[in-house]
Amino acid sequence: MKIQSPKAPQQAAFTLTEIALCIAVIGIALTAIIGVLPSGLNVQKQNREDTLVSQDAQFLIESIRSGAMAIPDLTNQVDFILWRRTGAENKEYYFRGPNFQEALPGTVIPLTASWQVTALLGMPRYEAVRNGVVQNEVTAQFRTFGSPFSEKPYRDAGGLPSQARLQTAMRYLVTAETQTTPTRPPLILNGYTNRNESNIVASQLFRIEQGMSDLRLTFQWPVFRVGADFRTGGSRRSFRSLIRGERDLLTTNFLGTLHPAYRFNGGRTNAIPSLN
Repeated sequence: MKIQSPKAPQQAAFTLTEIALCIAVIGIALTAIIGVLPSGLNVQKQNREDTLVSQDAQFLIESIRSGAMAIPDLTNQVDFILWRRTGAENKEYYFRGPNFQEALPGTVIPLTASWQVTALLGMPRYEAVRNGVVQNEVTAQFRTFGSPFSEKPYRDAGGLPSQARLQTAMRYLVTAETQTTPTRPPLILNGYTNRNESNIVASQLFRIEQGMSDLRLTFQWPVFRVGADFRTGGSRRSFRSLIRGERDLLTTNFLGTLHPAYRFNGGRTNAIPSLN
């Protein structure tokens, strides 16, 4: 009698073909995920930069509008300000922030107080001089005010801050344009029989328009280094604000340039006298 040995139980397993197909599917999925990941990180980076620029724009507008005189961050966070005058005069000045160590061309003047920054950013776009009209162009390079503490220009042991730390901070260029609304000549109102009342209305319109200025700040970012030069990326955004207020004379010799400096007086206007 023939005795048959029991059969070994069959064990399920993947074939080499099935394993190869699984690896191919996983590879395709990972390729798609890795391809999308940089785009998501880039969008997050752009949103962060846009938020920082928006916050800084409001801060700078309020500083210019109020004629800020003592805000340390205005000088600590600025790298340099370029003031270019064209037209009847052709001059160019660079104003260096206290923590910026890069070389700047031409005449370089140190920034020592925040009122100097607000005076430069509030410079009128067009200015009448003896020889004609001058066009002022003011461009400033800032590090963001909302940057983390590791990028702040605090000083180590009383010396200059580490330039390696400042290089990682987000930078942007801002161009400031301020134009004062042109005044209209006195009005003759036919509907009024009382001449004094007509003069009051005309004087009010004249003074309101005389104290109106349009401020526009145009931001370009990010600023990055290419060799020894700084270049700006493709992001650009403008902010505008209407400022009502006269300008106060700060000095007739602005940082050695023999040019008067003014600031907005925080919205105060000259009182309208009664003409009755």
